[in-house]
Amino acid sequence: MMNEFPETGQKGFTLVELIVASVILAMLIVTVGYFFTQMIGNSDIMDQRTRALELCRQGIEQYRTIDVSSLSDGTYDLESIDEFERDITISTPYTQYQDAKLVDCEVRWNSKNGPDSLSLSIIY
Repeated sequence: MMNEFPETGQKGFTLVELIVASVILAMLIVTVGYFFTQMIGNSDIMDQRTRALELCRQGIEQYRTIDVSSLSDGTYDLESIDEFERDITISTPYTQYQDAKLVDCEVRWNSKNGPDSLSLSIIY
């Protein structure tokens, strides 16, 4: 009887080779998936920090237009904005310059990694 499939010298993959290739491919897919998950998480953290920086700048800008030398030292503008808390502290850091005021704005929030904060300061 004649062989219906002529041999061409090529053989197919064995079951072991297919399993090894599948495991390598699965490991590669899991690694890439983990990388993208971490990138999305880091992007969320950076978005929160950017928003906190905007709130700090906004808080400091509010005091740029008023005469801060007339304000007494202390904490002002305790407010909650979305999931952020902002407070402004005014102090006199230099005794020889009584009109110079240090305006410190601090924003606090809870990120997925726990409590976080950002602070900006300027002297007027």
